[in-house]
This record gives sequence, structure tokens and C-alpha cells, in this order.
Amino acid sequence: MSALLTLSDAQLAELRARLDRLADGAPGGALLSVTLDLGEGCRDWLHRQPKTREFCYWARPDAGLHRLGLGRAVVCTSAGPARFTALQAAHAGIAADWRHDAGGSAHAPVACLGFAFDDSPRVLPGRQAGSRRERPWDAAEAPREQGGELPNAQLGVAAVLLTTAGGRGSATFTTPARDCAGAVERWRRLLAAQPAAPLPAPGTPPAGALAARAWNARVERALAAIAAGELDKVVLSRSLRLPLAGRLAPAALLARLVAQHPESTVFAIGGEQAVFLGATPEQLVGLRSGEARADALAGTAWDDEPLAIDKNAHEQALVVDAIRAALAPLCATLALPPAPRVLELRGLRHLWTPIVGRVRPGIGLFDLVARLHPTPAVGGWPGEAARDWLRRHGERRPGWYAGGIGWIDRRGDGEVAVALRCGLLTARHIELSAGAGIVAGSRAEHEFRETEAKLGTMLGALAADDGQARTGT
Repeated sequence: MSALLTLSDAQLAELRARLDRLADGAPGGALLSVTLDLGEGCRDWLHRQPKTREFCYWARPDAGLHRLGLGRAVVCTSAGPARFTALQAAHAGIAADWRHDAGGSAHAPVACLGFAFDDSPRVLPGRQAGSRRERPWDAAEAPREQGGELPNAQLGVAAVLLTTAGGRGSATFTTPARDCAGAVERWRRLLAAQPAAPLPAPGTPPAGALAARAWNARVERALAAIAAGELDKVVLSRSLRLPLAGRLAPAALLARLVAQHPESTVFAIGGEQAVFLGATPEQLVGLRSGEARADALAGTAWDDEPLAIDKNAHEQALVVDAIRAALAPLCATLALPPAPRVLELRGLRHLWTPIVGRVRPGIGLFDLVARLHPTPAVGGWPGEAARDWLRRHGERRPGWYAGGIGWIDRRGDGEVAVALRCGLLTARHIELSAGAGIVAGSRAEHEFRETEAKLGTMLGALAADDGQARTGT
């Protein structure tokens, strides 16, 4: 049987013995994690496609960090205005009795988290909206979700977590104490994989004239609202749906993104019906040992387009001021450079202001997320007025586009990236999303070209020849 990682009989016996010691005296709800150190080496874990349909991926290629989570030991979902409070409470409950046998490894277990742009519930068949904690389930028993939808907000701990960090590999195996019986065999099954397959070429994008006309009309409505004083900025998005000639292996597409965008955060969250994946340049917020870091990223240029123009400077100033105002009540100190820097990416440039603060006692990652999301870079300004305008004008954002995806460890340290340059992959098509900020002075044609340039991140990875990005809608 092909596997992402093959465990010897001795390693399986070691896992059973260490798990038994960890479970001794543990309450049924305790979470138990055992880590195997795999020695030196750097792997992105994408050489084969996992057989399990439930997985998550997080990589910072330029930092040598790669995480692949398989299955889930526990998952909590939420929706509505208190969704971050609910996930914070769920994390506190999990972390309160999360036992870890590190086995000499420096790698710690983490939970994966993610959320949609807005807080509207996405009710699954036979379920009620709201916060819930679920028992683990095997891939063969996975519940089906309608339309490939992700939950509105989710926090989950993978049953198996393969990690490369600091030049070493590890495998962390997790189970609730109540489900220890058979855990080692479940872990072994989750490591099953399929051989890597070539990427099928996506279908030809439909003609762009109609999309451009619809975009122009939306931009004109946004500019009218800005001129009337309703808004200073609103971010409009558009989607491009491509049919697929064959089933696309997410691991192959992720490997392309890792190779083409090493300076970005490459991510994926997979379920029964769909996989949401991409390569984002933007961190919403990170928290480590009491220090918070956030990216203010706005203003875009590509090819020979100038970056230092008034429109971009105005967009960037709105984002910087909003993030500074959001963090100020939560931080004892804040520091940021006097002027934006330039973030150079493959084919794109952005104005970038890193903001660093020392959080006040009792402030956690979910507090920071709740204050910051959505920034004016993905929603608009003023925030509530922009979100209301988008709702009234039928803005649709597939998957977790313009929401967030990230991780958090037992201590509460973690990182959340803004889910940009991404796509929602199903069996028959992939739907890509991109947006542009509309302010006074914006030109619809220019903003349309900006979305084309941003779509190029995913189109370039999908291109059969692994060459330059294709554009067009």
C-alpha cells in the first residue's frame, strides 16, 4: 500500500506503548498527542495525494515550514456574530486537558482554524447553525456537505500531523482519550496515499466581455456610493469558474504553488465535496509569546504599472489606520515603520506596512482576529457600512475567500492568514476569486485588470506547461 509515511512494526509498537502511558488516568474528553521525531530533512509532504478526504495544509516555503494534517481528532464549528468567541471557548476547552508526549521532538501539536468573510451561517443537511463539537470520524464515514460548502468557522485538530520545521521532520498522532482503542490502526490508515498524478489542463475560460460589463456596472454603483458619502472604500470581488478535463489532485496543485510562490503562505482545507486552497501574501495577525504581528497590505501594481500613485497610497493609509485603531485597545505598545515598504511577489507588487504590538494580559489570538477582521483591504471602510453595501448588492465570496485560515497551538500562539489568491476545487471545476479596492478616483477598467493579475496566481499554477499565468475570464 502506498503511504505518505510508512511506520515500522517497532514504531507502531512504540506509539501504542506511549499512547497507553499518556492515557493512564486521563478523562475521556482529554486530547492525547504522541510525536515521532523523523530526523533531519525537509519535506513538503506533497509527493503523494492523501487518500483521506479530510485534510489541511499550511506552508511557509521560504521559512522551511510545511504542515499536512490528515483526518481529525476533534472539530468545532460556529457561525454568527459570536463565532470567534465560540471558537475561543472551544480552544480553551481543548487546551485545558491536551496531553502531549513530545518524544524528544521540538515540534508541538497545533489546531487548524478557518472562517468565511462574513458570519452568515452555512447550515449543513440535518444540522442546526451554531457552535458544536464533533467526535472524530473516519474518511469512509464522512458526512456530505451541500455544494462543497465549508462551515462558516471551524477549529479542528488533525488525527495525524506531518511537520517539517527547523530542518527536521515529525509526525504527531492525536486522539481523544475515549477513543484510544484502535487509534494506532486508524492513524496508519490515514497515512495511506495515492501516487502523484499530473495536473489536468483546465477548460478555456469563457469570453470576458460580459464579465467586464458586469464589473463596470458594479464599480459605477460603488463609486456613486462613495461620491454620496456612504463609503470611503469598498472591495469588490469576482469569480472565474473553470471546468476540469479530469479530477485534479490537490497535492499536485499545492506543489505548484509551493514552487512558484515560496514567499507566500500556501494553504488548503479539504472536505468530502471540495478543497479550498491558495497562496496568500497577507498575514491577518500572528501571536507568539505575547507579541502580535499584523500586515497592512493594500495598493497593487503589476507589469509596468506604477505602485506609488495617490489611489494606492490612499488605500494603504485606510488599512494602516484601521489596523492601528483595532490593535490599540489590545496592545500595551505598537510599532510600525514611518512609510510603507514594497512587497515584491511573482508578477505583483503591494504597499506593505508590518505592525508589531505587545498584547495586554489576557488577550489571545481570537481576540485579535475578532478586532481585525475584516480589514479595509478585503471589506472596505467604514467597515460596517462597507459590509452592509456588499450584502445589499449581492456580493458572493466562494469558500473562505477573503476570510482567514491558520493555526493555533496549545499555549495560544498561532497565525492567521487572509485567504486570498485562492480557489474552491470540486470534482468537475475550480472557482477562482480575486478582488480590488474601489475608492474615489478608481477606474473600472484598471480595477478589472488588477483582478486579472491576481487571478494569475492560481491560473499560473494550473497552467499545464507550468509557465506564465494565463489571464482572461
